[in-house]
Formats: sequence, structure tokens, C-alpha cells
Amino acid sequence: MKKIYIFFLGLLISLSTMAQSGQLSGKVFDGVDKRPLVNAHVQFIGGAVTTTDSNGEFALPCTGAGSISVSFVGYRTVRNKVENCNEELVISMSMANQVLDEVEITAISNVNRSILYQPASISKMSEAEIKRGNGLYLDDAINANVPGVYMSRRAVSSGQQFNIRGYGNGVGFRGASNNFDGQGYKVYLNGIPITDAEGTTIMDDIDFGSVANVEVIKGPAGSLYGLAIAGAVNLQTKKADRGNTSIGQQVMVGSYGLQRYTTQLQIGTERSSVMINYGNQKSDGYMPHEASKKNFVNVIGEFNPKSKQTISAYFGYSNSYDQRAGELTIAQYESGDYSGNPNYIKNNAHSEIVGFRTGVSHTYNFTDHISNTTTFFGSGSTNNASSAGGWTDKSPVNYGLRSTMDMEFSLGTDISLRGIAGIETQRQYSQIIGYGMVADSTNLSGYNIIGAMKSNQATINGTTSLFTEWTLSLPSDISITGGIGVSNMNIELDNRLYAAANNKPSGGKPTNYNISYDNMVSPHFGH
Repeated sequence: MKKIYIFFLGLLISLSTMAQSGQLSGKVFDGVDKRPLVNAHVQFIGGAVTTTDSNGEFALPCTGAGSISVSFVGYRTVRNKVENCNEELVISMSMANQVLDEVEITAISNVNRSILYQPASISKMSEAEIKRGNGLYLDDAINANVPGVYMSRRAVSSGQQFNIRGYGNGVGFRGASNNFDGQGYKVYLNGIPITDAEGTTIMDDIDFGSVANVEVIKGPAGSLYGLAIAGAVNLQTKKADRGNTSIGQQVMVGSYGLQRYTTQLQIGTERSSVMINYGNQKSDGYMPHEASKKNFVNVIGEFNPKSKQTISAYFGYSNSYDQRAGELTIAQYESGDYSGNPNYIKNNAHSEIVGFRTGVSHTYNFTDHISNTTTFFGSGSTNNASSAGGWTDKSPVNYGLRSTMDMEFSLGTDISLRGIAGIETQRQYSQIIGYGMVADSTNLSGYNIIGAMKSNQATINGTTSLFTEWTLSLPSDISITGGIGVSNMNIELDNRLYAAANNKPSGGKPTNYNISYDNMVSPHFGH
């Protein structure tokens, strides 16, 4: 009986080995023009080696699950896992001398061409470039990797803004590039507009440590994003790996009292992925009165209920407080005096934002050539800030939708027409109250306190943009792109600060202002 058992056990092992072994086959091609790569080196790691034939195809003995390595002169080496010896692999390779050559373009009318052949100036950063610094503030990565774009921040973790080819700063009481409210460009996070209906971009609530990809379009982008004369920035957060469930804790400590603790939960199945990040971040800052702290939660989900359907969701909550030391004078800088601006410090200059941001996107592929993506989004926050000029409370609520149709048509051998057509609309309600600041009579050596109200404004802003852009792709890497965007903007301001001098039949100032900017056209042409 024992011999019979051993015989059957050996037979089962033999059958299992036979089932796992076989002939592994596949095809290797260039990821840009899809041509087969001849004589590419294919190796089953720790096993057989072969090269591709004139059709880019290969076959080699396979003894079970493992990994293969594919290399070709001038291309990045590709490694693929092999689960089943009988599967047929399709391997796309990209050239090694163009780091940004083969990347996914978030919104452009010719996503199949490499960045170098796009009729627009586009820069793309992956997580590798972002993490070359500490990966928390993004400005170090932007300034080192994206020519023509400068990113700055007013404090350790607040007041971030982009300057794209010299355009982007708001207009303050001392003229251009005084404020840190970012104007002229648009920023998107997972397809959700960060730029509000007022046209300003405040990014204090974003956890840049959760960003995995950045795409910057430099120059007018109205045919894709509406009111974006300077360009657009697309941020994509990390996503949970499909088929992987894990929980982890990340700890980062550094100079100037930097501490960051992040708890991350990933749940990935075949048709869904959910990532939840909870974090606490703080720093003492680089100067006196520059302490920073931020607590945040973000939830990123992606679901595929059907093969043609994808639902993506994002929710973020942030509670941040950043002190501001103000600007240094030239004399302070040259003498090594980094004590800051005494007027800022006396007013306990700071920025505190408690808010949320959320969005849900639905993508449906009607055919292999036509798809629609529609995103509903909203945000709300309470923001109080003080500076040398006084104290401001602001409570904006913003909501809207963006919907695009992506279309691609084959017109013949190596000739295709691809286009995007869409709409984006937003509306924002906000109340802004300004106060002067006065000395605290109970503590004259301490910080100033809030004084009399100086302004009280309620605003309603709305924007709507219609846009389309089409690219005709021809042989020999020739393409022609044309597009147009048409935008409308309405601004309504209600002055709620009563002034007796204005409350008279004639000669007073109005308390309500309403203006519209209609049919603002943004054309685009390139080849």
C-alpha cells in the first residue's frame, strides 16, 4: 500500500510539472510606431535565452513561473513576470535616451505620439523625479526638472504657486507678483480642478507627498482647459496595486524639526483598488516664526464594474497651519539676519485652512474609438490668514463638472484623426471678511489681536468653457493640431460693509457689482 501511495504521489508531481512547463512565446515591438524589434535579447531569468525573429516574435522553453528580461540596443530593458508557460506575451519597449518619451498624456489630442512629437511644450515627471528631493513640497522637483516653470511657496507647506514662463502670480497691493494665489494657469488633481471659479489656485490642502505623476503644459491651453492662458498642471496621486492588500507605516524625520508620519492602507482586487492615507506632518521652519503642521486624510478609489466602464473617486481632508515670517530685506539677507519681517511677526502672520475636496469620475468606452469621461467635483474650506496688512477670513464653496468626449478615427495606413471635445463649468460662493489688527492692551509685548472690520464681501463667481482640439497624424511623424476654446465668466460682488456716506439717493457708491466676460476665444494651432 505504501508503494502504491508513493507511486501516485510521484505521478501527480510529474503531471504538475508537465502542466507548468511548456513553450513560452511572445512578440516585442517599439512602443511608439509599433514596428517589431528584430534580434531583441530575451532571457528567462536563470534559464533559456533566445532572440526575436524578423517579425519580433520569440519562443523559448519554460519550466514554470518566473521572470523574463527583454533588452534591445537603445531601449530600456523590460522585465515581465510569467505566471503560465502557455501564455503569449506582448512586450512594448521605449527608447532609453528619452526619459519622457513614452508617458501617458492626461489630456491632449494625440496621446499616441511621444512628448517630443506633440505640437505643444509638455513636461512630465514620474515618482522617481519627485522623490529625488524629500518628495513633500514638489517645488524642488519642479524647479530641477521642468524648464520654464518655477514653483515657490510662501511658508514651509503653504502658499504654493506655479510661474509658467513668467505668468502666474496674482496682483497685490504692490503690483504684479505680490500675492500667492496663482492666476493665469489651471491645476488639476486626478482630473478634479484645483483652480476655482474665481480663477485662483490655492494648494495648501494638497498633500504633495501623495503625488506620483506631474504633467505640465506650458503655454496657452484654452482648447483643452478653458481659461488657462499660461498653461496647465495635472497632478496624479498614487493608486493601490491591483490584487494587493497591505497596510504600512511610513516615518520621515529631517532637519529643521521635520517629522512626517503616514499610515497607508491599500486594498486591491481584480476590478477595484482603494488607497487610504492618513498623515501628520510638522516642521519648525527655516526661520523664526515659520512653524508648520498639517493633518490630512485622502482616499483614492478606482473601480471597473464592467470592461467598458471605469469609476474613479477622490476625497481629501486637510487641516493645516503655517506661520509666516515675512520677507527679508536685502540688508537682512546680506548680514545673515533671518529674523523676518517684524510687522508680520507682530501680527502673528499665518495661514490656517481646514477643508475638503472631492470628485467622482465616470469613464465609458462606447467603442474602441469613442469614449466619454465625466467628473463631478466640489470643495469647501474655512481659511483664516494674517499678514502685515491685517487679518482675513474666507469661506469658499466651489462645485462643478467637466465632461470630455475622446474620439479617434483611422483614415488609412498610418493616417489617423484624434480629437477631444468637452465642457467644464464651475460655480463658487464665498464670503471674505477683512479686519485691521491692533495691540493687545492686556499684553502689549505679545501678538496683535483682531481689530475693527475693514471689509465684508460676498462673491458669486461662475465660469463655463467649451473646448475642442483635433490632431491629424500623418506618416513620418508628421502631425497637424488645431483647436479652439470659448469661455464665459461672471463675477458678482456684494459689499456688505455698511457706510452711511453711500446710503443716499445720489452720489454714493453701489453695494453690488456684477460683470460678465463672454465669448473669450482661445485658438490653438500647431504642427
